[in-house]
Amino acid sequence: MWQKVNPVWFRVGITKSWASERYAKDKSQSSAFFLDDIKMRNFIEKTFPRSGISKIVVRRTATEWEIIIFTSKIWVVMWKDGSKILEFQNSLNKKFWTDLKIVVKDIKTPELSAKIMWEFLATQLEARMPYRKIAKNVLSKVMEKWALWVKIQFWGRLWGNDMTQIVKFMDGRVSLQTIRSDIDYCYTTALTKYWIVWVKVWISKWDIFVKTRSPKK
Repeated sequence: MWQKVNPVWFRVGITKSWASERYAKDKSQSSAFFLDDIKMRNFIEKTFPRSGISKIVVRRTATEWEIIIFTSKIWVVMWKDGSKILEFQNSLNKKFWTDLKIVVKDIKTPELSAKIMWEFLATQLEARMPYRKIAKNVLSKVMEKWALWVKIQFWGRLWGNDMTQIVKFMDGRVSLQTIRSDIDYCYTTALTKYWIVWVKVWISKWDIFVKTRSPKK
């Protein structure tokens, strides 16, 4: 069976929370908030490329706007005195004509973040490192942090091959159809010397069991 469903979107509202929380008055305001959300996320990715940012949470109402950035390299985003994040906040205020609040939180275990692991894989691929070596290195790092399973997939012209190929690396029992599995997923590309390589990373942290109320008798 082909895995065509994003495992994070598949679990939103059940075991995953929304990355954007918007409270709009009507449909027109909601669509404007949606466009601003996309522009803001693209602006953050361009300002801090491959800075260990795992997740961006946006909370917005008609009067308040809060952005929470989860990163493993907090010194890259803030610097020692926090001047860089203040400068970035001022640039966002000028770009979107509003006053917003930015909160930066540190990630204690970056090995359990699919996006951070993808950044490491893409950087190593662009540095012409052997893909099998870096994939096995990531597998060992993630499993050392007590992950249930991890899966890595490369698609493209690997190591200068003339034809594209799909290579998969797995450790543990991969269960993507189980709703209670807390799966982190990232799918992006790496620009190598030979061609673009598509990289997919799945990481299952643990199982989430939601308590259900017993029916009244």
